[in-house]
Amino acid sequence: MKKFFLHIYLILPFIAFSQTMNKEVKAKIEVSYTEDLIIIKGTAENLTDVYKSISYKLSVIKNGGKDGNKSTNAQSGRETLEANQIKDLSKTQINTSKDDEITLLLLLFDEKGNIIGKDRIVIGEKKKSLEIKEQPADGLELTGLVFDETKTKFGKDFYDLFYTEYGKINKKANKIVKLVEELTIGRNTKMTIFVDTDMISEFIIKPDEDYLTYMAQESANAVFKHFKNLERQSEQIIRY
Repeated sequence: MKKFFLHIYLILPFIAFSQTMNKEVKAKIEVSYTEDLIIIKGTAENLTDVYKSISYKLSVIKNGGKDGNKSTNAQSGRETLEANQIKDLSKTQINTSKDDEITLLLLLFDEKGNIIGKDRIVIGEKKKSLEIKEQPADGLELTGLVFDETKTKFGKDFYDLFYTEYGKINKKANKIVKLVEELTIGRNTKMTIFVDTDMISEFIIKPDEDYLTYMAQESANAVFKHFKNLERQSEQIIRY
């Protein structure tokens, strides 16, 4: 029986409350339609009287209704905002059909990498028409999102395996999971799993199906344990 090893990092997470989201810099997604195209624009508004330096990530996650295929496209960058300024950050467009469900997610980060603004829109099929379902601005809920930042075939294979295992957890955590694949020495690549900005685990990708399956299971379990740890810390804060 093969044995593999997973490096798990126990990190005291940065705890932020929803009251601080979109309070200093507001994220907003604007959507318009042209025939069978959806045009998406992400904007940021500085709600303060001081200069702000931010970074952003605009993600488009498309789930095909009939074939079940999933694709993710993301644009990111850095911007500066003058006091009370509204600025366009990124613009993209995608083809769509009546069976597609499309999730649009805009995240804004401060200079330390903490999320300070977010907006989310889901476009789906409702009574043969596209309906936009927006979450409340003061209580945005992000559940089950896994960002794919893999670069190789084996990295993508691991993402698919991890996504399946993560779905079995059925944990509706208000967190974003991100899989990042990076080049290392030689022809190897390293996979790192993040929950928001917390690094949960990392390992070297190997072209072995059994290995990737094992690592997907162990990584999903590590993420689940991290969620439980966050829950316990939150309960302790409430009691205090």
